[in-house]
Amino acid sequence: MKRKVSIATGALQNKYGHKEAIRIAADIGADAIDFDLSLGCFNADNKNSLFAKSDDEIISYFTDLGSYARELGIEIGQTHGRITGMYPPEQVKENENLFKNARIDCMATKALGANITIMHDITTIFWGPDADPKAMRDGNFAMFTEYLKYAKKYGVKLATETFGDAPNFGCVDFFGDIGEFLMTYNRICAVDDNANYMGICADTGHSNKATRFGNPSPADVIRMCGKNLIALHLNDNDTLTDQHKIPKTGTIDWDDVFDALDEIGYTGNYNMEVSLGTISKNLLIETGDFAVKVMKNMLRERYGE
Repeated sequence: MKRKVSIATGALQNKYGHKEAIRIAADIGADAIDFDLSLGCFNADNKNSLFAKSDDEIISYFTDLGSYARELGIEIGQTHGRITGMYPPEQVKENENLFKNARIDCMATKALGANITIMHDITTIFWGPDADPKAMRDGNFAMFTEYLKYAKKYGVKLATETFGDAPNFGCVDFFGDIGEFLMTYNRICAVDDNANYMGICADTGHSNKATRFGNPSPADVIRMCGKNLIALHLNDNDTLTDQHKIPKTGTIDWDDVFDALDEIGYTGNYNMEVSLGTISKNLLIETGDFAVKVMKNMLRERYGE
């Protein structure tokens, strides 16, 4: 099995543009990318945004980008859609815009030729550390139920992302508790054919931060997700902040992470969501190049690839 090395391109898209970001990713040796649809330039509430255009214009734009990627021999394996999650109910306008953008995320993902878009859960960051548990569970269920209508319409899968802490409150995020996360995930998947359009993205950095509050290691989170795991955000940190460091530069046990991925039979891309601007915004390409080299070396040392 060829294990494809993938990298998230949000920082490259911001600095160099969407098409050039794809070219750079191919040039530094990535096999695939996680294309970022959550950037500020993709917002249906902004009349100057691409997301404010007609569906035909949006589809045409992303179809062209997908074709360009295939010409370069690079796969757009997944996209990153909404990262805020639904706001408390009183924030009506924000939630209306969230669902508008989530629909377009699914449509754009399909046009790009990808089949997974990653969406964040509701978060304690916006709902507060003392939010009613039932409201959090029911709100998240309602949000993904709505998202799944779009996923089914456009024929893509949603991946809900593992969470960590709520740094402003110094506590584990509500869905950073892996028990709560999996309980709500299973509740969503138990309805109709939702399980066919839903999976999990393991963010190793988020899970590593949650260990401060008694949650399992990133590797054990992967084991708990099992066959439901369809995407990865591989990154490292010191457990204290969401540093999005290159693997092997923080505290995560990467041998155990790869053991866990092997145990569950993971066959997707080995996608890194790393902060390319950690050293300097002038070194995004060089940092991305090094990250790809690190991951390819990790895979080569382990699997001989």
